[in-house]
Amino acid sequence: MSETTEVVPKKGLPRLVASTGDIYQTAITESHAREEAALNGSIGNGLNYRTIIGPKSNQPNSNIFRSAEWTSDGTTLVAVTEDNCVRTFIVPPDLLTSPDPQTLLPYSISPLPTTPYCISPYPFFSLSDPSTTLFLTSLHSQPIHLRSLLYPHIAATYPLIHPTTEKYLVPNSLTWTPTGTHFLAGTDSQIHLFDVSRVNSGPMETFTTGKKRKSKSSTTPTFSSSSVDFRNGSNSSVRSIISTLAIHPVTNNLAAGTYSRRVLLYSSPYQDGELYSVINLNSLPDRFKSTARGNGITSISFADGLGNRIIIAERKSEVVYCYDLRYTSEPWAVLTGRKAATNQKLGVSFAPVYGDRTNVVLAGGTDGIVNIWEPFASSGSVGDGGESNIFIKPVDSFSAANDPVTSVAVHASGAVVATSSGERKSLKSGHPETQDSGTDEDDDKGDTPEDSLWDNGVRVWTV
Repeated sequence: MSETTEVVPKKGLPRLVASTGDIYQTAITESHAREEAALNGSIGNGLNYRTIIGPKSNQPNSNIFRSAEWTSDGTTLVAVTEDNCVRTFIVPPDLLTSPDPQTLLPYSISPLPTTPYCISPYPFFSLSDPSTTLFLTSLHSQPIHLRSLLYPHIAATYPLIHPTTEKYLVPNSLTWTPTGTHFLAGTDSQIHLFDVSRVNSGPMETFTTGKKRKSKSSTTPTFSSSSVDFRNGSNSSVRSIISTLAIHPVTNNLAAGTYSRRVLLYSSPYQDGELYSVINLNSLPDRFKSTARGNGITSISFADGLGNRIIIAERKSEVVYCYDLRYTSEPWAVLTGRKAATNQKLGVSFAPVYGDRTNVVLAGGTDGIVNIWEPFASSGSVGDGGESNIFIKPVDSFSAANDPVTSVAVHASGAVVATSSGERKSLKSGHPETQDSGTDEDDDKGDTPEDSLWDNGVRVWTV
């Protein structure tokens, strides 16, 4: 299949080894027709394509890829698309030896009834064990579901209901604990802890991030805020949507990002679960005022084995912040050079290994460029006042798409990186839309200059 808008990197930069080609570089309806033809009417898992996707209908919006991430075993890419489907792409075994880029076709397609606010694949996913090929979904007016990635099947349900209105609360963030036995859900000013084995049950614990606390009586570890003095006005009531969650795999420390530009830092929920620090991007020192003010945190990543460093990205911000958690009054480093002044969620990730580099940060932009930084190799000492060392430019970059890069996912081996791309457009106009994305906080509105090019897809590059 022709790849009409394929991007070729410069010499010496990552080499394209696989992509979805031009299948999705069009409106949803046409992309379904192209996908069905490429699959010969049958998905990789043997199911009939139209049985899964449904009958043809007129859907003029661009079928963008909202996100793509690797499963824990490194065999599969999990992607969320504008047509409210979760697709899996199993990478071919000869990925790195084939002389020409290979075409990625979905092995499975999981249609969802509404736009997913977030998903979270099971941390012990193994393609050879179907019992582990699961993911969590957050949908409007529905409970949290644990679904199969390989077949359209709901394995378990976890209701999250407001005690007064009896309406479903919708998590804007989901993350698994390192053991895979529990997961956390972030809603408006609340974090909920679930036990996976307690099917059809609500959360074990609910913690309100402001002054109020509502929690069921339980012998399980609880969150608390006794270690932080909240009389300080800037942090006295951190009441905002919990937009992203991250747990350190060794220390089990929890970081919760909010749309109010704060990061709440908790000790392990398996121990005391205390709130020990708050990063407030609204209160940066004067020398950081020149950096673009963001509009809410969308991504958090722990960046070392000890849990002392964290990467923070915002929407409508062209910088990425690196913090040392032993000194949270100001950033360790500010990564510059990224084009990201948009409400659309764009990819930011930390990679312990990337080719011959270590401890790098990668971020996609609205210009289709993936920038690469080495903040911990070039920044100065914490609090040393060395401004030239704090503002860090990319050490490398490559062109990954002709539309915004919505995710950058480095394989655990460090040898390959996957990118996804796309921007909300309509067949009626051929340029970015400004309508509501259907999720809270308008995180996927298009607000870049008019452009008739559609570049929705997933690409895999060898480093």
